[in-house]
Amino acid sequence: MTAQQFVLELGRAMHALGSPSYRVEDTMQACGRTLGLDGAFFSTPTAIFASLAPIGQEAKTTLMRVLPGDHHLGKLAELYAIRDRVVRGECPPERGLLMVREVLARPERGGGVRDVLAHVLAGAGAAPLFGGGSKEVLGAAAAGLVVGALAWLARRRPRFADVVAPLACALAAFLLHTAAAFGLGVDPVIATVAAIVVLLPGFSFTTALAELAMRHLAAGSARLLGTLATLLTMVVGVGLGDRMAAMLHAPVPPPLLVPLAWPWQIAALAATWLAFTILLGATRRQTGWVLLAIAFGYGGARLGGELLGSELGAFLAALVVAGAANLFARFRRQPAATLRTPGLLLLVPGSLGFQGLRTAVTGDYAASVPLLLHMLVVGGAIVAGLLMAGVVVPPPLDVEPDSRAHHAGQ
Repeated sequence: MTAQQFVLELGRAMHALGSPSYRVEDTMQACGRTLGLDGAFFSTPTAIFASLAPIGQEAKTTLMRVLPGDHHLGKLAELYAIRDRVVRGECPPERGLLMVREVLARPERGGGVRDVLAHVLAGAGAAPLFGGGSKEVLGAAAAGLVVGALAWLARRRPRFADVVAPLACALAAFLLHTAAAFGLGVDPVIATVAAIVVLLPGFSFTTALAELAMRHLAAGSARLLGTLATLLTMVVGVGLGDRMAAMLHAPVPPPLLVPLAWPWQIAALAATWLAFTILLGATRRQTGWVLLAIAFGYGGARLGGELLGSELGAFLAALVVAGAANLFARFRRQPAATLRTPGLLLLVPGSLGFQGLRTAVTGDYAASVPLLLHMLVVGGAIVAGLLMAGVVVPPPLDVEPDSRAHHAGQ
């Protein structure tokens, strides 16, 4: 009975830490088989169904109500270590169950100030990558401070979490349009997208496409619709912020953009690295790997753009990132997400979808269609790169062969 509880709690924990449905199901299946259990599992973004029992006995079906969780690389690495210890017989399942619960219940250290700083760094780092200049960097950093404060408030007031994204978008858009109206020379469109880039569900969109491509149709469809709903609420928030600013200030012509020189791209990537390290909950040992992932993602995107074009270049970048992540997981016995998640966050097309929907809301449907199609092509290219990486550099088994032999002999 304890082994069954361990497998169920392991699946719940992986889901809470941002793992996709196919990874949750595969891990639960492999661990259950290693511990002498026969099971069938079905994971969705909001529920996990598990039919689990010792081999030869009648299985009982369990429903676990879950909510989509945020990525946390540090806790995910601890979870993998606990899983490996249990399946190797170094730790009994009852002890592993307590350890999994302890990892999930552990509060973050210094989360408030660090998270707000991460939003500031993310906005400042994204602005040059979107073609902004120094004024857009400052504007995005200032608006990122507001977004980070609202995100911190949402953690302290859970009921506030459902409206934090549209409210943050509205405030960021209003403040940046007001700054432009006062003659500060900032491009409010670029600065707004950069300030809210952390909130954009681009990674969820790519995960949904990957789940659909791997025939996890229910999970992928549900996640895709949730992503579109989030994008729509954010677009509505920005639209409200724009209209409020237009009611108070006269329209201002777009400023002349002066993109920063290429050395500033390095500074932008450094700011992005620090932001991802904080927001993804990376440990000190993982910070170097996060930096390497960002380098792979950025370098692969630049090389892919030169060879294949901006749309299909995401395929090569995703192939490089996912291949490196699989090698890392195979030789280090660490979660592939340590490299894959930060590397793909640079590639996901959330900003394209946001701009496309925002253009559609203003009534310019002809201009919104190319942006939305571009988002679909880029998302498809990323998923194709992930699938190809799984063939060229297969990911490691969820359970080591010697672990299976160990439990089979007991």
